[in-house]
Amino acid sequence: MAENGEKSLAAKLDDVIEKLAAWHRITLVLVIIGLLSLSVVISVSQFHFSQEIARHGQIVKVVDETTGQEGIAFVPNSEQIFSAESILELHTTQVWLMASNGLVIGLLSFLFFWITYRGHEYKKELKSIENQLIRQSYLVNFETSIPEGQSREEKIINHSALVFPELQRLKTRQISYRTNQSLGSQTVDALVSTRRGDFVVKFFDHASLKTLEEFCRGLSGRHLFRVLCVSKNFDEDVSGPQLSEMMERLGFDVDLIFEEDAGYSMLWVS
Repeated sequence: MAENGEKSLAAKLDDVIEKLAAWHRITLVLVIIGLLSLSVVISVSQFHFSQEIARHGQIVKVVDETTGQEGIAFVPNSEQIFSAESILELHTTQVWLMASNGLVIGLLSFLFFWITYRGHEYKKELKSIENQLIRQSYLVNFETSIPEGQSREEKIINHSALVFPELQRLKTRQISYRTNQSLGSQTVDALVSTRRGDFVVKFFDHASLKTLEEFCRGLSGRHLFRVLCVSKNFDEDVSGPQLSEMMERLGFDVDLIFEEDAGYSMLWVS
């Protein structure tokens, strides 16, 4: 949080992303409702129109024996006050109505896919901005601040709340973190359930690339917001292309953090 209770830039960005996602869902629902409503109205109109024609006669296909050209004709059941020409005009109107139905549905379908595409593009762009802010916030808060708390878990969670707006409610005790939780086939040292998924912390005395990947793989199947792997020592193989490839395979955000005597430093930020 900024001074005077004003939200931080990261918190404001998080609110914008949430509002965009809500607007996106509402717009899609409205388009779907519009499509269904239009289809129902025109289909009901066609049904009643067909019933009206059936009451007076039927539309049949005729072939001119001389020219071989095909056409349509209305064959009345009996003498009616409506002429055959009027019925044919109504039939033509119905054909145009159905063509218009297809055109409008096509346009609304295009709108549906356009909104979906643009919504994903905007969300991706905002997510990229959010990741940049998280990187900057990590550097400012983790590299320069002294951890506060009694235990390792409390210190890292309090520090993380300076970076991630989702953890701000920890300060007001609206949510709390849990320790020594089973998650998949692994046990994690700290876990916070947020609106965007589980925020997970795992401590290692020594971590290799294989150790990290096995741990993260064991968390599969959970809705994970972010995973912090904190260690006093990382192997030399936890760097370079191999590390990047592992992170891409995981499918969720994992941050690697050095635990030092006076605080923390960053090795990898997703």
